[in-house]
Amino acid sequence: MFVIFSLFFVSGASESVLITQWPRYISNRPNSSAEMHCYQNDTDYQYLYWYRKQRGKGLELMVVVVATISDFEEGFNSGFKAAASGKQWTLTISSVEEKDEAAYLCAATPEWDISFSESCFQMF
Repeated sequence: MFVIFSLFFVSGASESVLITQWPRYISNRPNSSAEMHCYQNDTDYQYLYWYRKQRGKGLELMVVVVATISDFEEGFNSGFKAAASGKQWTLTISSVEEKDEAAYLCAATPEWDISFSESCFQMF
């Protein structure tokens, strides 16, 4: 059995922010780790976000990363690691489970703003 992740490009809430996210898809065996990355191409925003969108469910904020501090939302405190270095940030799932199958999206803003709606995300 494999757990499949989909990763998508994200645009910011009030202005377009070009973010490169990779890999586009991940297919991992349960209990293995999975790592995904985002890079700000034209901006250097310091508030970085990871979201999860599971089939049939709404968009969930997982974590906000500011400098070296990762602030995880309830339910994402264990099994996930987030880090940032310059314009790049990474989300790691330490031990993939079937429940982790989802689309993972990243976003960046110049100031604290978690008021994104699903319409802010452009999926390609």
